[in-house]
Amino acid sequence: MKQSAAFLYNDANVAFNHFSRVVDGWSIESHSHEVFELIFVKRASASYCIDGKEYPIGRHNLVLTRPFEIHTLNLEEGSVYDRYDILFDESVMPRGVYEKIPSYLNVMSFEGNSTVIGLFDKMDYYFSRLGEEELSIVIRGLIREVLINVAMEASVNDTGIDAVTNTLVCRAIEYISINLLTLGGVEDICRELYITKSHLHHLFMKHLHTTPKKYITTKRLALAQREILAGGKPSEVYLRSGFTDYSTFYRAYCNYFGRKPSDKYTANQGAQLRL
Repeated sequence: MKQSAAFLYNDANVAFNHFSRVVDGWSIESHSHEVFELIFVKRASASYCIDGKEYPIGRHNLVLTRPFEIHTLNLEEGSVYDRYDILFDESVMPRGVYEKIPSYLNVMSFEGNSTVIGLFDKMDYYFSRLGEEELSIVIRGLIREVLINVAMEASVNDTGIDAVTNTLVCRAIEYISINLLTLGGVEDICRELYITKSHLHHLFMKHLHTTPKKYITTKRLALAQREILAGGKPSEVYLRSGFTDYSTFYRAYCNYFGRKPSDKYTANQGAQLRL
């Protein structure tokens, strides 16, 4: 995989980059962030999966994932992946805008929308000309303007891209969500869906690029992290998140997030999980 970075910027509340990559077939394992993630695609031949919903993505598509949504990306072999990727926390979200974006809306097309396309071109322009303090102000303003345009388009135009879903995968994810705290293992899901473990494993690897067991652990870690960020104590949260002992939770947490449960999170730390 060859790659070049047009620019890379991060601070305590925003992590932002513009990368252009030539890929020889590539996918990442399902993961989530504690903050919002926005991807704007200039060129790609790929699919993006968010909580079991798979979307085809391409030129001038915008992807919005909300905190703790499980997502992954699969790129076609030999394709070019040119995209802007932004992680930002609630402090950057314009007041009242988030409520105007439908909760089901994850992927939108802005093909032909010169206003939104131009906002991302401006990010390249200002990066090469401004110092860090000025860039911080401008980047936040441009992100907010993008989000305002997303809300505007969602209210007046049908720009959302429909997901392609697998019935069994959707049923498995729904069962996991309902029974996340009491699941004894993957066998419970198989009994519910009347399928074998090997078939369930195949479906998850094909559509989510992870195993059922890892997906369950990821969902539990996301739940635990949500409580920790709200002020919960890790030594108490792990039990309310479906883990049976603290040592297992601690190892899984450190492996997944790259930090201890007691460590404070900032948006630029999430850059370690970004594409």
